[in-house]
Amino acid sequence: MIKPVYCSIGLVYLLIACLAHSHVYGQSLDNKVATVSGIRLSLDSERVKVLYDVSGITSRDSIYLQVESRTRGLLNASTVTGDVGKGVLPGKNKVIYWDYRLDGLTIDDAIRATVLVKQPPKPAQQKAIGGGPANALISVLAPGVGTIFVQPNHRIGLRPLITGAYVGLLVYGFWQNSRSKQQYDLYASQLNESDYTEANRLHHNYLVATRLALALLITDVAYTFLKGRKNVRQKQGTSQRVVFNYVGNSPTIGVQVHF
Repeated sequence: MIKPVYCSIGLVYLLIACLAHSHVYGQSLDNKVATVSGIRLSLDSERVKVLYDVSGITSRDSIYLQVESRTRGLLNASTVTGDVGKGVLPGKNKVIYWDYRLDGLTIDDAIRATVLVKQPPKPAQQKAIGGGPANALISVLAPGVGTIFVQPNHRIGLRPLITGAYVGLLVYGFWQNSRSKQQYDLYASQLNESDYTEANRLHHNYLVATRLALALLITDVAYTFLKGRKNVRQKQGTSQRVVFNYVGNSPTIGVQVHF
């Protein structure tokens, strides 16, 4: 940690050499390391002059100056010119001028200056989100298919097995019903009790199979609808969601120079 060094302002010009070999590093969006070093400052009765070196800065980064007084706290350093803001190129002997008189300020006590590289927040990596609840209509026609469209990246997985199970249960159920009718017709013509028992058994199989198919359909449609509605809410939350790493009020990296 860099300890602040304070001194009173009593000369017309005050030259300070501080942190000549100190660096600060920050990760830019294109993975380059931004480095600020070689801070040199001078002060007169009108403005503060800051010299610094910077490397690894990108066009999306910006330089700004922060000044804090020992007794008054953070000062309003608004009227700044020179190599400040966006568009500063890497290089040596960059200059920032702060006309503190134009900001209506005087410097009559110890102050602390900070040269900072401000980087834009890195875009949040949005998680893939599936479709909305309208896909439940697809599940009404083909259980398992609508479910695919509410998954992230329309992941298929084992969901075709749901469709296969639904179709298989229906085919089996109707086949059992057809056999039950045939067996009952045989019983009606021959009045054989065993034919009646078999017809009832086949009809029971038909009821079980079709009810299982119906339960599978209802379950898949309900899941697809609820999952789709959750996806819509997640999309609304993601669009409003911004991720920052703060130092003070800004995602920043910098070197502090105290005098």
